Amino acid sequence: MNRKPKIYIIKFNKRFLTLAGIILIIILGIVFLNNSRASKIFNYKVKQTIVIDPGHGGIDGGTGDPKDVLEKDINLDIGSKLKKELLVEGFDVVMTREQDESLEDLSDINSSRYRRDLDARKSIINNHEPLVYVSIHVNSSKSSSARGVKVYHFPSSEEGKELAETIANSVDTYLYGELLKDDNLSSEVLSENFYILRETKYTGVLVEAGFITNPEENRLLKDQKYKEKLAFAIKKGILEYLK
Repeated sequence: MNRKPKIYIIKFNKRFLTLAGIILIIILGIVFLNNSRASKIFNYKVKQTIVIDPGHGGIDGGTGDPKDVLEKDINLDIGSKLKKELLVEGFDVVMTREQDESLEDLSDINSSRYRRDLDARKSIINNHEPLVYVSIHVNSSKSSSARGVKVYHFPSSEEGKELAETIANSVDTYLYGELLKDDNLSSEVLSENFYILRETKYTGVLVEAGFITNPEENRLLKDQKYKEKLAFAIKKGILEYLK
């Protein structure tokens, strides 16, 4: 005796379908509203490169006194420490320079030595398509009382601003809070049309590590523990941004 196959029909009431539709709309809304964040997380999983750009080098000492300490050496030391911190986290790390040298010979544009050096740094960053990049510098001022870490982003870059803010918050927590234990100090987030921020295609910031013209910060910028903690703070800020 042949039996007819049973057909099961699942019925959904209107209330269930309406609720399901609302949930789907909410989920899609969250995805679209957080599109940049979702893209960031995806890129973090696919691309692992971070570029560190220690400013100046070679013939270009930057700010400072040759009889005391030059910016180019501080930049490279902090950059090298940051590289070690990021390697521990599993990133591929590229440095625009790993020794005391300027980079103008890597550029083929017809311009000044200074502009060719900047062009070479820009090319290194763009060619490696990084998750983020950090350019490291040291500040100076006519006023010896000026001090503090400054983190710059390009004015129209929302991603750059977010990265600058997470790094600045991290500096306040780990450098000023944990190491120096000084609640009166805080870093500052600023926007600026710097060449390295304007001409690169990827999210990045420029960190001014302190004022070499401030007696206390001059001393700290020569202190290994201070520079290690600053590198650690920058790393923690990058990680927070990439979450």
